[in-house]
Amino acid sequence: MKTLPRTLLALVLLAPAWVLAGPHYVASRDWGTFIWLSTWLDAGQTYTFETRDLTGTAPDTVLHVLRDRGGWSQVAMGDDCAGEARSCVTFTAPDSGLYRVWVRAYAEGRGGTASLYRNGALLLSNQPFGGVPLSFAWNVKDTFRATSTTPGAGDHLVFLLRSNAEYLQHDDDSGPRSYPLVVAASTQNAGAQRVVVGRFPGSTGTASFVHDDALWSTIFSDNDEDEDGISNALEPLVGMNPDSKDSDGDGIPDTLELFGNDGFSFSEWGSPTVKDLYVEVDWMEHPTNPYLTRKPYAGLVADAAAVFARDAGVRLHAFVDSALPWHEVVCFGACSGGVDFYSLKQGGFSIGYPERRPYFHYAVWAYRQGSSTSCSSGKAEVLGNDLIISLGCWSSPSIQEQRGTFIHELGHNLALGHNGNDVAGQTSVVHASVMNYRYQMLGVGSPGSHTYSFGGNACAACSASPKSKCVSCRNGFLGCGFPGCGSCDCDVNEWGAVELDFLDDGDADDGTHRVLLAKYALDDKGGPVRFQPRVPHAEPPVAARRLKVERTRERLRARGQVEGQDFFVSTDGTTLYAECP
Repeated sequence: MKTLPRTLLALVLLAPAWVLAGPHYVASRDWGTFIWLSTWLDAGQTYTFETRDLTGTAPDTVLHVLRDRGGWSQVAMGDDCAGEARSCVTFTAPDSGLYRVWVRAYAEGRGGTASLYRNGALLLSNQPFGGVPLSFAWNVKDTFRATSTTPGAGDHLVFLLRSNAEYLQHDDDSGPRSYPLVVAASTQNAGAQRVVVGRFPGSTGTASFVHDDALWSTIFSDNDEDEDGISNALEPLVGMNPDSKDSDGDGIPDTLELFGNDGFSFSEWGSPTVKDLYVEVDWMEHPTNPYLTRKPYAGLVADAAAVFARDAGVRLHAFVDSALPWHEVVCFGACSGGVDFYSLKQGGFSIGYPERRPYFHYAVWAYRQGSSTSCSSGKAEVLGNDLIISLGCWSSPSIQEQRGTFIHELGHNLALGHNGNDVAGQTSVVHASVMNYRYQMLGVGSPGSHTYSFGGNACAACSASPKSKCVSCRNGFLGCGFPGCGSCDCDVNEWGAVELDFLDDGDADDGTHRVLLAKYALDDKGGPVRFQPRVPHAEPPVAARRLKVERTRERLRARGQVEGQDFFVSTDGTTLYAECP
């Protein structure tokens, strides 16, 4: 196998001996919606079902009537009616009972809306119809499945047809997680066979499609250069890099994002080819005084996600999870009169979802951080995964104050410092970023626009920004008064510098936070591989945390950041953080 070009190898592995055409994996997409109506018919009565009032771009319906007598079969089928793209069929009901009327699109792109009539009487008006037929040949016991890729949505059906007309079998929920899984009852390797995928009426969402789990599983024995459990043949077919365990560089292994795992399934939320960023949010809730409670506003998740999607093509998944027992003060580590953040995390982070812990950031919305007299808006690990939002000194903090502070503190986790190159004042006039204290609360450009900088502004003269000293664009060490010092207050491209993988180089075994993954194996219903943590997650011991701080310190210094100015290290050496006024 190693001597074959990868594209040829992919064809050999993915095509049965008797067919080299037709997809065996279709990435997540919208398949369209079926009309799927249950109706009672009486034995011996003649019925005419027809579609009318078609709308759409070249709409074309196909109508099937099905009956379940201990197994589904086709009673009647109609395609074009009187030379038109609408459908009609007339038949005599063989027995009394419930029948199914299934209306689908003839081909991809031929969907739209249609009304359904029985014996001239209107049953359904202007209902969407769609579905995508895929040309296939198959052998007995081959399998076909559609897996929802939209969390909480995407109720799909999969049908097998002979020659695009004769119904053979279908399924809606017998696969893992109640997804449709069809096991072919007969071989169909002659003529134009079809597999048709679509959604139940009223359902929304997308799904991916896989043909033949047995064939699919053989791919995993092929050469796998990056040793992520996904072969060199498969990775290019789904847009992944066969030389990297983390093709999109977001710190989440390709294996998890492609096939998912039990519990919290990363394959349903994320993608191995698009950067994903996950945050769990808990908050302090006062038992008697709601004024002191600091639960984030309802639209925080959507607002913050829109910023990352618009400006970086990153998908932010934030989950506002649960209330924590009240403490006025939260600290990174032990502190007088406060609670240790890490003890809160041990008891409250991803409860019931241990598989989330290695890849999620953890945000606690507190009243204060550090001390009972502090009015700091927050504190966060730099190139880490923990952050505190503390807006206790803000009376009923506004939406933009909450949104700006959340994105600001999360920026520290992503290795961003404060305010470009404005060293002393930290209120740069040119650094157009939510990381800049000047714009953290109010927004950049227009009120409420909170984003990181693209570095589009030039450097400003020394006199243009209030400061007591100046470093010339981070590369010099002379003060503003020195002749020829030049510009000193500069914008920086933060979107080009964010590091979503907060645990170093992107390997699945990075650092002590990483959960070791079990080797892939078929799940209990014979479906694609599932993954579970081999060991439960726990916060690393002190020695390991200190080692991680040292590694992070060196990385930040190499980026030109200054300890005591851009970042700080706790006295016990276990936490590296940025603190905000």
